[in-house]
Amino acid sequence: MTIRFEGIEKTYMVYARPQDRLWEWVTRSQRHRVHVALTGIDFEVKSGETFGLIGENGAGKSTLLKIAAGTIRPTCGQVTQEGRVAALLELGAGFHPEESGYDNIRFMAALHGLEGHAMEEFIVRATAFSELTEETLERPVKTYSSGMFMRLAFAAATAIDPDVLIVDEALSVGDLHFQKKSLNRILELRERGATVLFCSHNLYQVRSLCQRAAWIHGGRIQAIGATEDVVTAYESHERRRYAHLRVESNEIVKKDDAEQSIAPLSALALVKIGGLTIETGDGVNPAQVDSFQDMSVEIVIESYADAPFHVLFAIVRPDKDNVFGTSTQFRAEEKPLQGVGTHRIRMRFPRLSLLSGEYLWSVYVLDDSGIQVLDMAELIQPFTVLNQKHREFGVTWLEHEWVLVE
Repeated sequence: MTIRFEGIEKTYMVYARPQDRLWEWVTRSQRHRVHVALTGIDFEVKSGETFGLIGENGAGKSTLLKIAAGTIRPTCGQVTQEGRVAALLELGAGFHPEESGYDNIRFMAALHGLEGHAMEEFIVRATAFSELTEETLERPVKTYSSGMFMRLAFAAATAIDPDVLIVDEALSVGDLHFQKKSLNRILELRERGATVLFCSHNLYQVRSLCQRAAWIHGGRIQAIGATEDVVTAYESHERRRYAHLRVESNEIVKKDDAEQSIAPLSALALVKIGGLTIETGDGVNPAQVDSFQDMSVEIVIESYADAPFHVLFAIVRPDKDNVFGTSTQFRAEEKPLQGVGTHRIRMRFPRLSLLSGEYLWSVYVLDDSGIQVLDMAELIQPFTVLNQKHREFGVTWLEHEWVLVE
């Protein structure tokens, strides 16, 4: 169902001290300053579309989602939407901490107007999806961990088959198994035609899930349109914003033991990155590579379960700017890797077209959908490329020829 934001503005009155509110009322003189959380928000999310919201902390994303969900009202403007709305906002929102998981699920069902047999079906679906034990569901939710909260909240929000699903960073909490299960549920709802408003700092998930996106900066829409265009613009902004961190990144490049940079996403991951090896005619893991030299890279993956997975890797600069990236998912057959044991994946780069500069590798193990990150190793195995035979400059060589018109 369509969600339309028309002239949305949200402001808050901020007081330096609590008593200033009272003195303002008594004296009729202003003792507050106005904080503008959102202004000039005007766009539409189409029916059946998965729409992403990105931006730095404090940009106004969560405020916009709360307005979309109806938990707060805008100062100006209006939101129009149709159908049944389910929202996953801040952790545990809408739960009564003193009540049990079962009672909170019943409360959620009642809020959606369910009763009798429909309520019982809702409870069965929600509890089954959450995978929480009966003993856990009978406890007050104030005793739950953040992962348990997320399980219960997501299960309750999606058990009704909503027409509109609003998700605010909820998938960053919990174990990998349930994160994947939740992502699959979002994909299932999307296939059924549900409209999804998805907010996340995980830009890979935004790229994979969303057809369009909006970048919010300082309470305003900085860019809106095709996801790749918006995410690329945001990444460029972030690189400029954190340019002062390049010195620190260069220190990473100088580490002698690059293997120390491999930091698994989860110690419990069933698929782990074992290592990465570069090979040229000059040997294994050379510190220096010449432009147009043949190079191959081998990635070792250890799989402890017979679950399918994909491998994505990228050549990056010290400022984390991606130079080139590819995935086993992009192959013609698109088949994931599978099987318990050691997997070795080799990629050949004949006549490496990189020009002079410092480079590193980032490797990611993804699930069979190519969305959920199971393990990662970023900024590893540094190497330097020297372009000693040509005078061209930049990042990569492009085939070209000069034509003198006159």
